[in-house]
Parts: sequence; structure tokens; C-alpha cells
Amino acid sequence: MLKKYDPDGVYKPIAAYHHCVEVPAGARWLVTAGQVGMAPDGELVQDPEEQIAQTWKNVAALLAAADMGPEDLVKLTIYLLNADDLVSNRKYRAKYLGDAKCASTAVMISGLADPAMVIEVDVMAAKV
Repeated sequence: MLKKYDPDGVYKPIAAYHHCVEVPAGARWLVTAGQVGMAPDGELVQDPEEQIAQTWKNVAALLAAADMGPEDLVKLTIYLLNADDLVSNRKYRAKYLGDAKCASTAVMISGLADPAMVIEVDVMAAKV
């Protein structure tokens, strides 16, 4: 089982995350490439909110392909082009990952590999 910490002496998490996650020896790891809002046909979804939804759908699909789920998440790094997209990001993260919490970092950036991209998500997960 993954052990999650929010220790005394450190501020309480301000969103859906834990400060740290301990992975026991012998766990099977999954580290993904950055996930963006590309549909299975390889086309980038153009509507920003739908692009965010597709990104989280892709994350859930990768976890499932590795026989993992949201409970196996260790760390998320979320890169957003617009701070205004934080609400949509939280909505679709919850839709596809439920109330699962892990270590998480959100970063506001000036651009991604394709100028039309509004989000990218890196995932680390471990199955005990």
C-alpha cells in the first residue's frame, strides 16, 4: 500500500493532493510521457475545456492499460497555459480520477510543444 503523508509542522494541502507519498520496496512503477489533449486518432482537441477533458481521459486510459487506477498515483505534474483553466482542470481530474490524492504540482507556463496545447500532465504511479 502507498503511504501518504501530510505531516504536522507543514501547512495542510490547499487542494486535492498530499505532501508526499511513500512507495514500498518491490512496487511496480509506471512513469508516463506528458499527456496532452490529443484524441485517439492523433488530432489535438481544439476547444480548451474539451482538450483538458481529453488529457485526463488519456491519463485514466494509461493507468488502466497498466492495470492501475487512481489509487496507485504517486505524483502528478500539471502544466497549464492559463490560470483560468484551473477550474476545468480540477473538474476533469475529479471526473477521471475521482477523489484520489497523491503528491501533485501545478505549474503555469508560457507554452507547450504545440502552441494550441493548453495542458500537459506527467504521471508517476506505483502498484504494490
